[in-house]
Amino acid sequence: MTLYDLLENLKDEPLELTNVLIKLDLIMKYLHDDNYYIYNFDPKKIILYNNQLTVNSFENVSTLITDDNSKAINILQSCKIGLSTFASLPIDGYLDQSYYEFLKSNIGEFKTFDIPEDLYSYYQDVFLNSHIDYLNNFLNLEKGNSNQNSLSRRKSLATNIGRSYVNNDEAYVKVLFIPTLMAFTYIISLVIYFILLK
Repeated sequence: MTLYDLLENLKDEPLELTNVLIKLDLIMKYLHDDNYYIYNFDPKKIILYNNQLTVNSFENVSTLITDDNSKAINILQSCKIGLSTFASLPIDGYLDQSYYEFLKSNIGEFKTFDIPEDLYSYYQDVFLNSHIDYLNNFLNLEKGNSNQNSLSRRKSLATNIGRSYVNNDEAYVKVLFIPTLMAFTYIISLVIYFILLK
């Protein structure tokens, strides 16, 4: 299953779709903080493992950051994916200047779709005010400025998703420990082989 498949399945479920977009944002920020960016934001290339979006989902589409614009481009691509999904437009991560201008000029039209208010405010901030920031940062800032129940629930959800990802021992076991253990076992087996060969 790919991110594209998941987004297609959630088009009519705004709350679940929002949760996926928050998680996408958290993973993207995590990659950026590790000096990686997503060079191919095509949702059909982003693979879900056990139907879950994780950092591993991006291993084939991320590379080291080469310039300062990479993060901003990824944030804009993520926004395009979110808006496209809510509006039932073609979902892809390709964003050129003309499509950016289309989104900027028509952001008001997206209000007619079932986009949660705080998420719509974020998209407006990105496209109309050119305030390119992570969704989670925006939600945290808005929470500090407002006591909306909906926003509080989403901020809490974003924080819990982030905590569960960062503190997920199973993820570290899969990503770091198991490959290290396999490499160590392989080296030991080679040493034993060559000792027995003598």
